[in-house]
Amino acid sequence: MFEGDAAGDMFATATMAELSARQGRVADAIAIYRQLLRGAASEDAERVAKWQARLTELESGVTVAAPAPAAPRAAPAAPRIEVAAAREIPTLVVREPVRSGQVIYAQGRDLIVMASVNPGAQVLADGHIHIYGALKGRAVAGAHGRRDAQVFCLALEAELVGVDTGYVVSADVPQDLWGGPARVFLTEEGTCTVAALAAGKVSAPAPVSRARRLFRSL
Repeated sequence: MFEGDAAGDMFATATMAELSARQGRVADAIAIYRQLLRGAASEDAERVAKWQARLTELESGVTVAAPAPAAPRAAPAAPRIEVAAAREIPTLVVREPVRSGQVIYAQGRDLIVMASVNPGAQVLADGHIHIYGALKGRAVAGAHGRRDAQVFCLALEAELVGVDTGYVVSADVPQDLWGGPARVFLTEEGTCTVAALAAGKVSAPAPVSRARRLFRSL
């Protein structure tokens, strides 16, 4: 778990970069993409190419196509190695309310918040996010490319909530779902969608009039 300014770098995602660009904070978006490129894994060539293309677009103000990733070279056959199953990373559980200005990041795992996420607070997880209280700040699940992740909360009043690179803001949430229990997920088309949570059943998703999709090649 990370808090305050020390956690700012940990909350660098394409979602946050695109939100900054949409709000006119292009310098912040550029800084986030540069950070993403510095921390990218060497084997993630396709995503690195897309981030670089988007960074170039922001720096120049001209839309450019992402360069095609280089074709992988054939590697020599490796000897057979028996590897033990990776140890499962336990879910991060937060029992106190998340205050304004706090950033909590569950790296490589799910996040459970046993209280509310206040306005101005941010929670992020590489897996699912469960909030057993009101979500009034920001929440992003599947932050590093897990498109099947979801956000669940008992009272949806979020400033922003999303999965991977899709998100909705408060104005996008249907009025009949505002303040109620809800889940947020991506459709097969990559659109961020909000649906009600009802005891004993899963409801059909409600239409979101202005559902957002970010720079979709990310």
